[in-house]
Formats: sequence, structure tokens, C-alpha cells
Amino acid sequence: MNEQLSIETPEQIDISFQKAGIGSRFYAALLDTLLLALIAFIGFYVNRRFISELGETLGNWLGALGGIIVFALFWGYYMVFEVTTNGQSPGKRALGLRVIKDGGYPIGFADSAIRNLVRVVDFLPFFYGAGLMTMLITPNWKRLGDLAAGTLVVKTARTDLKLTGMTSRAEASALNISPQVFAYDAWIRPELITEIELSAIREYLARRGTLPKPRRSELARTIASPIVEKMGGSGSVDYEKFLEEVYTLKTSGTP
Repeated sequence: MNEQLSIETPEQIDISFQKAGIGSRFYAALLDTLLLALIAFIGFYVNRRFISELGETLGNWLGALGGIIVFALFWGYYMVFEVTTNGQSPGKRALGLRVIKDGGYPIGFADSAIRNLVRVVDFLPFFYGAGLMTMLITPNWKRLGDLAAGTLVVKTARTDLKLTGMTSRAEASALNISPQVFAYDAWIRPELITEIELSAIREYLARRGTLPKPRRSELARTIASPIVEKMGGSGSVDYEKFLEEVYTLKTSGTP
């Protein structure tokens, strides 16, 4: 099975991902399950301590409250991490995996809720038996939760997106970004750039030399306009230069 997956964004730029296979997903799930088991063990231990030290009545009330908290942590574990850490539970982060939408976009709360509610079915009859069978017969290694939510799991780079020193200069040279005076750094906010937007910018800068000038300008405007609006930019903008500056500031951290 082909491990590479190419997704075309609305900006008509292809972004390539490497599909996460059964092995890496199994180990990520195992790590998450062990962490959840630890949470459950701590909850059980605290519950027993409440009962033994505070008396049966009060201890049972507090133990029940602790049980509810552990239950909420158990079922909310994946959803909270996937929504707040760009599709990565601790297990997925350790294995370099990420959940994304079929279109390459970051996963949202509703998507995560659906894929994790269906996890109960995936787990049947024991430890992801149904999910494993589904992954074996679907082209992108999708379990039932992924099919229901329109998501998939991909591999991510183990290195940080921020580049410095020689690495940053080599990257700029490869993308034909020459030393420049920054015109938009006063209102560019690199922290607002998502990984998907950064990938689109990188692909544009790498391929712009092969595009006809009208198409090149149109594509730069298409990619840059929503970013300019998000950052509150104003005035006339040279979109191609703006994308160069955004990419440089995002990857190097300094102008």
C-alpha cells in the first residue's frame, strides 16, 4: 500500500503527508492506554483513601465525585488533547503522529468527539479488533471512528518547525528567499500561522518559479489574503513578499 498521501488545498497546492500505519498507531494507542490505566489506578487509590480516612458516608460521596472526575478524564482524554494540541494525544506525539481532517485541515471539537465516541465500537471485541479489521480494508488506514468523522492519522516531522542558523539560511536559499528589508514585520504575527498555512506557503515558495506570472500573482494573493486579514494588516500589500516574510519569521523566529 502506498504510504504517501497527497492532499490538494483550496489554494490548489498539493501537500504531501505520510500515512500512519497500523504499527505506529498501535504503539501510540498502547501508550495512551497505559496512561489512562494510570489515571484509573490513581482514581481508585484516592477513592479507597477517602473511604478509609473520612468515614464511609463522606468518603463514598467524595469517592463518587472522584469517580466522576476520572470518568470525565477517561472519555475526554483524546478529545481534549486532539483539539488543544493540533491532533496529538501524548501517545501520538511520542510516535510522531497527528490526526487531521481529510482535506488536510486541523481537527475540530466535533470531529474529535465523533471519532472518539465511535472508539467504543472500534475497541470491540477486545483492544481495537473492529478498528484493526477496518484499517486493513480501507485505503488510508482508517478505523471506524475516522470514517465517521472524516479524519485520518498521518506522520509528522520529528523536528521543530522553527529553524535557526545555517539550517534556516539553507531553507531560505532552497526556496529562493534572498536577504531582504522587512516591510510587514510590524504587524506579522507568526504565532497565528497554522501548520497547514505554513505548508501551503512553503509549497508556493518552492514552486513559484515554475508558474506563469499571472498565475503566480493570483496564487500568492489567494494564500496571503486570509492571513493578512487574520493579522489585521492594512494598506497595499505585495503578497509574494509578504509570504516570504511570514515564512522567514515563522521558521527563524527573527527578521
